[in-house]
Amino acid sequence: MTKTVSLPLPSYAAFIILLYFISGTITLYFTVLGWRHRNIKISLPFTLIMACLTVWFYAYILEITSPDLETALFFNNIEVPCILSISVGFLLIVLYYTGRERYVTIRTLPLFFLVPIVLSIAEITNPFHHLYYTGFSVATFEWLNLWIYIHGPFFYFAVVYSYALSFMAVLLILSHMSETGRCHHRPLIFLLFASLAPFLANLMYVCRIPPSPYLDLTPLSFMVTTFLLIAGLFRYLFTRVPVAYARIIATMRDAVIITTEPFRVIDLNPAAERVLGIPLREAVGRNIGALLPDLPESLTRSVLPDDGIRAEYQMHREGMPRYFDVMALPLGETGAVSEGSLFVLRDVTERKEAELALADANRKIRLLTSITRHDIRNQLTGLSGYLELSRDSVDSPADMTRYVSRMQMVAKAIENQIAFTKDYENLGGGPPVWQDVSLSVRKAMEGLPFGSVQVVTDPINLEILADPLLGKVFYNLFDNALRYGGNRMTTIHVSSFTDNASQVLVINDDGEGISEEDKLRVFGKGFGKNTGLGLFLTREILSLTGITIVENGEPGRGARFEIRVPADKSRFTRT
Repeated sequence: MTKTVSLPLPSYAAFIILLYFISGTITLYFTVLGWRHRNIKISLPFTLIMACLTVWFYAYILEITSPDLETALFFNNIEVPCILSISVGFLLIVLYYTGRERYVTIRTLPLFFLVPIVLSIAEITNPFHHLYYTGFSVATFEWLNLWIYIHGPFFYFAVVYSYALSFMAVLLILSHMSETGRCHHRPLIFLLFASLAPFLANLMYVCRIPPSPYLDLTPLSFMVTTFLLIAGLFRYLFTRVPVAYARIIATMRDAVIITTEPFRVIDLNPAAERVLGIPLREAVGRNIGALLPDLPESLTRSVLPDDGIRAEYQMHREGMPRYFDVMALPLGETGAVSEGSLFVLRDVTERKEAELALADANRKIRLLTSITRHDIRNQLTGLSGYLELSRDSVDSPADMTRYVSRMQMVAKAIENQIAFTKDYENLGGGPPVWQDVSLSVRKAMEGLPFGSVQVVTDPINLEILADPLLGKVFYNLFDNALRYGGNRMTTIHVSSFTDNASQVLVINDDGEGISEEDKLRVFGKGFGKNTGLGLFLTREILSLTGITIVENGEPGRGARFEIRVPADKSRFTRT
């Protein structure tokens, strides 16, 4: 049943038609622009919204100028699928922008449009069930016919569904705002207001709120949404650069911290969260000096040069020192007042430790050179003395033999000193490297005369950061056991265990062991019956990367050497 109601409206019919036509033309332009940039993912749902708005504008013009209800319903049938798809498109934009595009796949995308398709079918088939519209009337204004649809349950379900999608999009925006720094809030605020305008206009239409209760202003309100989307997301819609920047910064291994004046943190990337040990929400608003104590003053100047300032910074994490190369750059246009600062922290701990190890090695080599030169000079003094005595003993073969034997001992000692310097000169010659313990042990066993002595090695899936001469450590420990373990020794055992986050390597045997009085001297240079240099070199190699070694076996029950590796100098390998 159709009835006619005459209504005075505050606007002119021609002006209304022109306004809708101009709006449709604008959205048509953005539809074409968005389609040209369809290779950018976020542009696809934007193009969908613009295309649906274009159809809605033009179809609505034809609907309100239709002379009869049948024609008006035909154009309304075209509008409804577009109207229902706009909320889906807006939700997709929010999903893409907030980094949740993983929920939009070839499999899930049809699900977003399942309800709009079902409701569109229900609207088209309304003459058979009258559940979408239960009746119709018309309000005339000049030469326009404003068709009034009496809404049914399916229509209200469509309204609730569209509002639910919009509400979900708002929740995602607010959630993303809480997870990101203030420098990312501007586009999100535009998205929030973009969702608000059509919601209010549609609510006025559904509830028949004056001043134009029968004229659907929702498509015009979407023009506000369009301009807000363009203003907030233009660079994201039509260029890949900002998306690339955001993704690069988010995936950088270097820590990035953004501050505003006066050095209040407003954003940081995941790498910075790991360096600082706190999440973004706890860091935002705090002074960078509180997060990075003892930061060099040069990095926190009120005015930074345009090309930035670089400095070295050291901080302690879990009791261990970490070294960073820090770059501070001003934010804002060149020559303008700084709007904040950008801090980039690159972890250079391994490089710094290598430099420190090299410097320590050079110091030790210089010291050893001095000691060795002194020792050889003493040996030569003794050799000269024996030569003088030998010359005076040419008539005494027994004395001559004794003096020659001692000269041979001196020459052997000098030879050992020279051989030792050959190994020691390589100490610290290269940066520390990660080395597999089991592999180093196997290589060290090659060439040693174990005979009946059995070497038992537990599975050690461990790598340690040590000087390249690490293999010499295990060689010297095995050689020491074979030389001084005695005839009773049958087994050398290699194992490991964890102690207070440190990894401890154990090399023990069942030989004679080391007496209590010798334990403190066993790593001294020159101690022992052979060259007295092997265990000294062992300790020096390990000390370059902060690794320590002690002997804590029981005399008479075998020697036991424990090598303690700091937590940051060890890592487990896959089994």
